[in-house]
Order: sequence, then structure tokens, then C-alpha cells
Amino acid sequence: MTRKMKAILVLFFAAEIINSVKVGVLKSRIADLETQRDIYASRAQHWIDRAVEDEEVIDSMQLRLDALADGKVKLEDAGVFFCTAYCTEQYPHICGEGHGITASGQPIQTGVTVAADQSIFPYGTVLYIEGVGIRIVQDKGAGVQGTHIDVAVDTHENALAWSGYGEHQVWILKGE
Repeated sequence: MTRKMKAILVLFFAAEIINSVKVGVLKSRIADLETQRDIYASRAQHWIDRAVEDEEVIDSMQLRLDALADGKVKLEDAGVFFCTAYCTEQYPHICGEGHGITASGQPIQTGVTVAADQSIFPYGTVLYIEGVGIRIVQDKGAGVQGTHIDVAVDTHENALAWSGYGEHQVWILKGE
């Protein structure tokens, strides 16, 4: 075998190796893209399922409200809000001034009062907070801005340990 033929064979094998590597890289990339496609398809299906569930919850709540209030109360979807808790204890501390009166002038009440951004929910707005219940906007707070709601609970200890921290769907209850 001549030197020229050996060089051609080496080039030929080198080209085959390079092509094999390219094919391997392309197959790996295709597998990655297929995995990403499956992940996004799963997420899309989850979002669709969640939207259907939310719509069913809204319809169910509206039917119950109609039955209870003779059709005079309507739900308006306000969106998803980040909920935290503060206490109603009446001494100055991190939760507030401790005088027992909200920014709206109403007495603070566990199970009733929430603080919210006044540009979104004015005082007196009645809310249904998923997993929390019906509450009335009676307070505001320096840290309560945008899509943040602060729920009044009885003690400082319970505010710190409140199980409702996180995102909740919120609806506005409106009377006709």
C-alpha cells in the first residue's frame, strides 16, 4: 500500500469518525428536544386541567351563593394573591401598633379582617380567599403592596405558624 493510499484511508476513517460523532450529537440533541417537548406538553396539560378545575370551582361557588343569597351575590375573579398573616394582639410589636383599630377605623377581628393594597381592594371589599374563607378588607400595611393580602389571626405565635402562607385564588363577592 502506498503512502498516498494510506493517507486517503486515514482521511476516510477520520471523516467517518467525525460523521459518527455528528450523528451522535444530533441524536442526543433530538432526544433532548423530545424530552423538552414532553415536559412542555405535560405543563400545558396541567394548566388546561387547572383552568378547568378553577372554572368548576367558580361555577360551584356561584351556584352555592345563588342558592344561599337568592342570586343576589356574584363572584368576580380577582386573581392569585400571596397571603401572609398578622396578629390581633393589642400591644405594640412587629404586627402593628396594637391599639385594636384598623386603618379603616374598624376594630380588628380574627376571622374577618384582612389588610390589602387600597389601589386594588378598597376598604369594605368582601373577599373569598381559597382555603381561608370570607374576609373583609379593613386594614392596610406598609408591606402589603400589589397582589399581597395579610390575614388577621388571633396571636403572634399563630401568625408566625399560619398554615395559609403562600398563593391563594381570590374572588370578590359583590351584591346586586
